[in-house]
Amino acid sequence: MIATENVDELDFGEMIRVVLFYSRTIVLVMGLSLVLGLIYAFCFPPTFKATTFLKVPESSPMGDRTMGLLDFLSAGGNQMDTYTEICQLKTVANRAIQALTLQDKAEYQGLSQEALLEKLRKNVEVASIKKSTLVSITVKSQDPQLAADLANAWSQAFIDVNLDLIRSAATSKRKFIQEQVDNIQTELKNPNLRLDEESKADEVMYDSLMGKLKEARVAENVEDPGIVIVDPATKPLKPVSPKKTEAVLASLLIGLAVGIQLAFFLNWRRDFIMDEDRLGRITGLPNYAVVPELDEKMINGKRAQGRNVHSLIHRPEFRYPDALESYRFLRTNLLLAPANKPLNAIAVLSADHDEGKTLMASNLAISLAQSGKRTLLVDADFRHPSVAGQFGLSVQKEVGLPLALSGQKSWASMVRASSVEGLDLLPNSVIPVNAPELLGSARMDRLVSEFREKYDMVVFDGAPVLPFSDSAVLSSHLDGVIVLVRFEFTKAVDLSRALDQLRHVGANLIGTVFNRVRARKVFWGHEYGYGYSQLRSKWMPSASQTGITQGTSKTGKGP
Repeated sequence: MIATENVDELDFGEMIRVVLFYSRTIVLVMGLSLVLGLIYAFCFPPTFKATTFLKVPESSPMGDRTMGLLDFLSAGGNQMDTYTEICQLKTVANRAIQALTLQDKAEYQGLSQEALLEKLRKNVEVASIKKSTLVSITVKSQDPQLAADLANAWSQAFIDVNLDLIRSAATSKRKFIQEQVDNIQTELKNPNLRLDEESKADEVMYDSLMGKLKEARVAENVEDPGIVIVDPATKPLKPVSPKKTEAVLASLLIGLAVGIQLAFFLNWRRDFIMDEDRLGRITGLPNYAVVPELDEKMINGKRAQGRNVHSLIHRPEFRYPDALESYRFLRTNLLLAPANKPLNAIAVLSADHDEGKTLMASNLAISLAQSGKRTLLVDADFRHPSVAGQFGLSVQKEVGLPLALSGQKSWASMVRASSVEGLDLLPNSVIPVNAPELLGSARMDRLVSEFREKYDMVVFDGAPVLPFSDSAVLSSHLDGVIVLVRFEFTKAVDLSRALDQLRHVGANLIGTVFNRVRARKVFWGHEYGYGYSQLRSKWMPSASQTGITQGTSKTGKGP
């Protein structure tokens, strides 16, 4: 069984080839990314950062946890988290705004109070330092001095708010204790109160509350919340962003990554076959020739591609030696191909339209005739017959293989001589409605046998394999099929499907031709475009490989 490539997989070499093929796209994406990076690095205003560090107390500043703010707010929670949350309150922000008259600064000018607070929320970062009692306040600003001033003002606002909260908590506690003291005093002054154990307990409670009342009054007048500025913010000397060098390098790397991803996406969308190695992996067949893209300027200014007489190799104006040699190699490799039976009747087929099969079949037939083979070129494309147009023939009457298959005319009466000695043509001008049935009939077998009796080689130009079933049916009657693959045009998935269809009907796939390969097309560090000796060594099998003496074909009918 012939092994074929899984077209969804890419090996390392294929990845490199994709990158090289789309190198211009990748460079373009990198260029665009670099431009954006340069705009960011040199056009965006710089941003500065300034940081203040504060040390917060581990317990109440009064030494009694019942007196501190954190006794009320962080019971059962994390004290450092509580301080961090307090530092981010709007109360702190408003104090810092008032202290610096922030609305008058250029960076914040014209903002509403809500917009100003929202911008501060983004520009001020408060964090607690792990495993410590330190809190950091970091401010970003386009003005380095403002960054430092705002960090220090925020720190002072945080201290002031904590002091106010401590005093407020102490006042609330004092009032509560005072109320309890007043109640006990009233009971103790009652003349009817009996001196017993209960009254003694009230006296003890009264003395304790009086002590706490004194502590609360002291706390109401505390001047120090226990928060210390360890390291005040200073004016930063360098901006933290944009970092020009890093921005440029990052833009190049991002552009490279995006460009490569885009290259593989485009390759996935196109999935074209672009090198001979992959062609071999997909088909599992030998490649008989690499036919270059014809340079239109090389043929007297005439278009060399398509159905045009000027692209036939026997024409005197055809002056493209590399292409001429490639057709000779195709002929030689075909005649020397190892086979279980003579390859007298063959077809040149392609997966889809516009891959150059008619020109390839025509030039192969010409090359075979030039080597001394009596050759017949049959137009078996019942969907879009093109052989007559390729040779510039004017067909006046209805002719073609469909008429011979339906018994309306004898094939011999419709054969036309070409301008090449030894080459006859069976053109077609009929589009039948039952093409697969005609090609699959027993009469087709008889006609192929009759062709073999009169000609050394019979070359069929068939319809594209994927759109129609005609060629799959045709191939089952022939000795072999050459599969044509157009460089940078045929998709790997389409080629695989076409091969599957041909193998399903038992077609003898003997080899491939890589058509219209562009010279100077670089892949994997080298370029397509070979001299005669390179072509000969690369694609022409030796006599020891084929078991055939040089100059003798398998047919036994001449060189």
